[in-house]
Amino acid sequence: MRLTVERDGAIAPADRFVTFVDPGRDLAGAISRVTGIRDSDLLGAPPLETAISGLRDFLGDGATLVGHNVGFDAAFLERAGMTEPMPRLDTAELASILLPGAPSYALQSLAADEAIVPEAAHRALHDALTCASVLAALSRRARDLPPVVLEECRAQADLLGPAYAQFFERALLSSWAPEPPSARLGDVAGGRRDLGPTERSRAGAADGRPIDKEEVSTGARATERGTRRDGPPAGASPGRALVHEAFAQLERAWPGFEERPEQRQLAEAIEATMDAGGVLVAEAGTGTGKSLAYLVPALRRAAMGERVIVSTHTLPLQEQLMRKDLPALQAALGTDLPVAMLKGRSNYLCPRRWQIFRTAASTRDEVRLALKTLVWRSVTESGDRSELNLMGGEGQLWPRISSDDETCDGRRCARVAGGCYLQRARERAAQAGIVVVNHALLLYDARMQSTLLPEAQHAVVDEAHHLEDVASDVFGFRLEDSRLRRDLDRVARSPLVLAALRGERAPYAEALRVEVDSARERATETFATLAALLPANAPGGEDKMRVTGALRSGDERWLPVELAAERLEDALAGIMSECDRLEARATAEEEDERDELAGAAVEILGTRLAITRGIHDVRPGDIVWLALQADRTTGLYVAPEHVGATLRRSLVDRFRSVTMTSATLAVAGSLGFALDRFGVRDLAAALVLGSSFDHAGRSVLIVPTDVAYPSDPAFASDVALTVEEIARAIGGRTLALFTSHKAMRDVAKLLEPLEEEGLAVLVQGLGGSRRAIVERFMQGGAVLLGTQSFWEGVDLPGDVLRCVVIAKLPFAVPDDPLVAGRAERYDDPFREFQLPQAALRLRQGFGRLLRTRTDRGAVVLMDRRVIEREYGPTFISSLPDVRVRRVRRDSVADLVASSDLARG
Repeated sequence: MRLTVERDGAIAPADRFVTFVDPGRDLAGAISRVTGIRDSDLLGAPPLETAISGLRDFLGDGATLVGHNVGFDAAFLERAGMTEPMPRLDTAELASILLPGAPSYALQSLAADEAIVPEAAHRALHDALTCASVLAALSRRARDLPPVVLEECRAQADLLGPAYAQFFERALLSSWAPEPPSARLGDVAGGRRDLGPTERSRAGAADGRPIDKEEVSTGARATERGTRRDGPPAGASPGRALVHEAFAQLERAWPGFEERPEQRQLAEAIEATMDAGGVLVAEAGTGTGKSLAYLVPALRRAAMGERVIVSTHTLPLQEQLMRKDLPALQAALGTDLPVAMLKGRSNYLCPRRWQIFRTAASTRDEVRLALKTLVWRSVTESGDRSELNLMGGEGQLWPRISSDDETCDGRRCARVAGGCYLQRARERAAQAGIVVVNHALLLYDARMQSTLLPEAQHAVVDEAHHLEDVASDVFGFRLEDSRLRRDLDRVARSPLVLAALRGERAPYAEALRVEVDSARERATETFATLAALLPANAPGGEDKMRVTGALRSGDERWLPVELAAERLEDALAGIMSECDRLEARATAEEEDERDELAGAAVEILGTRLAITRGIHDVRPGDIVWLALQADRTTGLYVAPEHVGATLRRSLVDRFRSVTMTSATLAVAGSLGFALDRFGVRDLAAALVLGSSFDHAGRSVLIVPTDVAYPSDPAFASDVALTVEEIARAIGGRTLALFTSHKAMRDVAKLLEPLEEEGLAVLVQGLGGSRRAIVERFMQGGAVLLGTQSFWEGVDLPGDVLRCVVIAKLPFAVPDDPLVAGRAERYDDPFREFQLPQAALRLRQGFGRLLRTRTDRGAVVLMDRRVIEREYGPTFISSLPDVRVRRVRRDSVADLVASSDLARG
């Protein structure tokens, strides 16, 4: 399709070249299902060579190739004989720049966001028309940008290609207006232009407007760390009466408010804990409404002048609390207390480092990120990375422009337009009665001696079942090849080093670069010796291995590791020394450049600590292991064997009250396992509340009695056949959960016949992002196969999901380094550690089925050990009150389909 550019910059489709091509073979069923093309449509179509010749004649000379992810199309055309080079313009890349907060850059998603309705998807002509419409929409977006932004886009776009420079040149000419006297290139932050629906929902404060410092500080008095509001409201009664009073108000304010006894009971227990002090560990099943149960007492405490930290694991829950739950609850209760969300410093853009980065951008990914953040800064109020959709290599570049730099104190960013986003976020938190954070920040604050969060009296930890894993990461160490080389590159490419190379300080900069080159060589040597230890170098080997005392003392391969690591550590020490020498010679005008180099040196220090703790000075109670990374390099990791004592110091000793809650904490009705892992067995109050969902009436657990055991080679075919029969019986609507990627892929291959019948087989890691395959599943007529991350955090409510198939009981791999290390502290590792872990994991997978009170369906557990082994009752009693059906495998699909639970 040929596109024309109007005088006002608008883009419109013109002539078309359309033809089918005879592929010389029958079409695969999946292609026909996706495109709608049948073999009969291709009868009489020309061969590929003829079609390409016609396309070449249609294009003529000087054409620009426009497409969505155009590199794929260009490569196809080149293989087909289109060898003449053409300038390219990629609408996916343009969208990434002009729509920095779009949730997806897939063509159909962009079209939907712009209210573009294609006639059909995945057909060449219709996709080309859709792409043209998206390009026209992007052109309009570009023309709406401030001219000062377009000026820089045009200046930097040459590095993306001439077609990009021409695109922004036209946009600039079409949008040009007299520039306000105060406008400069740096002054793009903080402005509010009209946002698209996606951007508007992702940018700004909780209510879509900036939080004014004077507005939130009314009635507050400053303390040494943050603020505390004066006294409780007149007539307020402490304790349980506050909760009853609040829920009475909710019933009056929300006509559809549904009384849930479990929710009221949880709220009362939390209020009592906040009132008296102490620790509460509470499980509240799905449907309880945990958020409301802890926000009601939290708001009451905030009204009384006490601050509450609310910590979650996932970003979606943080966003829900800030943008939905808290505003709605405050409106119902008639309060207007200041609340804030605070994240770790790496989540915020650093304007000072961003200025340095964008002026030095030289690669495609760097230029794209520079332009993307330039556009974003004209609309963002928070500077929060979560507002951005980083694609390709942009995520790897984010640390270079984030506030994750200990030298960043906000003072110098004040000189940059828009100021310091991190400092503004901290100021809001210091003025708020409720501060929403994530587990990592909560624990990092403890590690950093309480320098990140404002003083608070209470902490509520939701999604507490993730707390142990987060603590292991926060209080652990890691030595990774890619991470170290990134840090070394940051030192070598530091603006102060580059500037010094051009003047009389060149010897100091050269000496630093010599040390960096030496460190690179030593890193290669060190990681090679580590890789030699890992069995993954042999075909079929494992990708993890624990580094034990026996290995360090008795394996001749360990000595080369120590020697290489010692040389690497010496080289890193040399880098830090040379950094100090060069920093001492920075001028007063080079303060920012000096601090950027100092921040890079801090990262190098972190690597030295990882070498010490993982290789030279391993401490009792630490677990050290090697793991193969996605890029096939080997990493070294250190984590505490038991984080209970650390969590106790980090949480219990810091707050007057701590509440830890989740939907999956109890094993067979007992919280003993969780209390031990949290380190609070001797002092916490325990509360287990059932789900408010009718599991017994709306769900069934089906266990086939005659399937192969998971260790049997026939197990994969049994699982695949069962999933296939269920999918046919209920029209897809099936989620299958696995404990390993290999098992998932083996079953997926056996499910290919479903594609021929019009049922999509969606596989985690294949054919799109997690978000993309979930969106496709929700369209219906599909089976979804997933591993670890799909066992929780996936919400498929309503009729879209009717059956969850769990392939096997989710026991952790016994020789996994963390599992093996942590199991050692138990007398009976299987019963006291591995079995409780697996029971909790099974509950999480089971919980994918019912997400609302009206959901129905079946869970099929293909592992018959649950009804044959002596540990089976532990699994069954850990699940909600559900009916268990034991049937032959060949009758499973009929039971799922014929049951009223499956019909809805």
